[in-house]
Amino acid sequence: MSAETGSSLTGSPAPVPPTGTAGKLVKLVVTVGVLIMLCLIAAMGSCAYVAYRAKQKAQEIQATHQRNRRGKVADQPGGNHAGDKHSAPANSPSAPASTAPVASSPAASTNIVPADLGATDAPVKSTGVQSHDWALQYERTEGGPEADLVVRTGNINNLGFGWPKNYDPFSGRSTPPHPFPWSPKPGTPDGIDRMLLGSAVTQADFNEHPFAGEGYTSSILRPCQQTPDASTCKGRPDSMPQPIVLSVGDLPPTIDAVLFQIFVDDFQAPSFHSHFQASLNGTRIPSLEQALNALDQTGPIGKLITVNLLPEYFPLLKSGTAKLLIDDPTTHAQDGYAIDFVRVLVNPHKFPYLVSVTVTVKDQDKNTPIVGATVTAALQTASTDAGGNCELSGLPAGLVVATAVAPGYDANSAAADVEAGRSGHAEIQLRRHEEGTSALEKAIAQTGSAAVYGIHFDSDSAKLRPDSKPALEAVLGLINNHPGSRWAIAGHTDNQGNSAHNQVLSQNRAISVVAWLKAHGVDASRLVPQGFGASRPVADNATANGRALNRRVEIATAPK
Repeated sequence: MSAETGSSLTGSPAPVPPTGTAGKLVKLVVTVGVLIMLCLIAAMGSCAYVAYRAKQKAQEIQATHQRNRRGKVADQPGGNHAGDKHSAPANSPSAPASTAPVASSPAASTNIVPADLGATDAPVKSTGVQSHDWALQYERTEGGPEADLVVRTGNINNLGFGWPKNYDPFSGRSTPPHPFPWSPKPGTPDGIDRMLLGSAVTQADFNEHPFAGEGYTSSILRPCQQTPDASTCKGRPDSMPQPIVLSVGDLPPTIDAVLFQIFVDDFQAPSFHSHFQASLNGTRIPSLEQALNALDQTGPIGKLITVNLLPEYFPLLKSGTAKLLIDDPTTHAQDGYAIDFVRVLVNPHKFPYLVSVTVTVKDQDKNTPIVGATVTAALQTASTDAGGNCELSGLPAGLVVATAVAPGYDANSAAADVEAGRSGHAEIQLRRHEEGTSALEKAIAQTGSAAVYGIHFDSDSAKLRPDSKPALEAVLGLINNHPGSRWAIAGHTDNQGNSAHNQVLSQNRAISVVAWLKAHGVDASRLVPQGFGASRPVADNATANGRALNRRVEIATAPK
């Protein structure tokens, strides 16, 4: 029998609805109950955001506590890879990674943090024992298995959060997500294991656009926005980019190749429209800039990149000390980033973890393949075929950044995320080079300089050709748009011919451009002619396409 009949299986009589005073009392109780429920629901809804924020803060506090606890454990015997049966063999600085899955949870209590060997500015030679070597803040090893000379600044410890079991950062595997590196440990080198934010970003930028950045930026600038005082605003000075100092020392007598390996975290130039500049002892390094600005990392997750230093920049290492500065000083983009370590490998040997990458190069506007483009990654170079494709093999694992150059196009780069033993693919879109005043304005605003290829000279001469007029007028328009500004006009050549002759020729060509601008109304005191010869290439002089890009006049803002 159905329940709707009001009968029961026991045959007891159906309940009688209450009447009179009892009925009113029941209605009152029900009404009060409903009101109480509505109040509870409203209260729960109003507290949702507060609860969410409280949970976030609790997680941050817990992460900090766990990080401090791990640091103490790591200082005890057995608190590092030395007692781990899964650690690399003693004679392998980067042993192949295990096939065991990496834990998907953030680096909490399961990660292994190398023991802190103490703060020292003096580099130490590696021993081949991973637990010892990775804990060094400064390494300098001659004649090791990886290169004739390896120099490193920053211990290999995932920004202080340690690595999952069986993890090797040189294998190309991504780190699990981890908390933000709030404060580096005492003795950590400048520029390492900390949140950094481009020097152009100000508190006013954040106050005007508080949601234009990501987690790093908010963590640094929001406290100062809410309660501006010395303690809450301390995060901004602490996050200012600083040079990472590498103690290179004496170089090998012959240098064939130099690679930079950087374990990068949360670089996102394509997403946030930032533009990173990388300089070595004050000289900008285009290959590093191209690599960093191609990265679009989600974070906080770290990855290894390997970048070739062109031969013309080798002399920057001869002083014995290399100061690497990575900064975005122009765009005001709120793109926070971090660096775990930097290595320089002079005359590198065979890498233990290798990958291959196929690259497709296309015209950005037409979406058509570009034939004969030159593509480089690490120490490998190839040319694209009729379909715009090429393959590069024997590359170090990680974020493989490939750069393509072709006549009439601006160089561009793309990254392929490739683990050891695998192959990846990258598509690089090239844009036709433009030299109107508006294009120069855009380049200056983003990168601080602009390359001009339309200024032509007679062969082996500083005499301007008539077909240079459109490009010269574009430069004139740029300068006239900024009254009172000063400009460096720099001449550059390729590496063909005598280097001393090329330097003088480039200087004289810059003087010719300055003379033309002066004749067209620009005060000579606002112009600084410079000649660099072949010493500042933007591409590899070993290829015809690279040499074509290196022959240029470059315009940049100059100090007043």
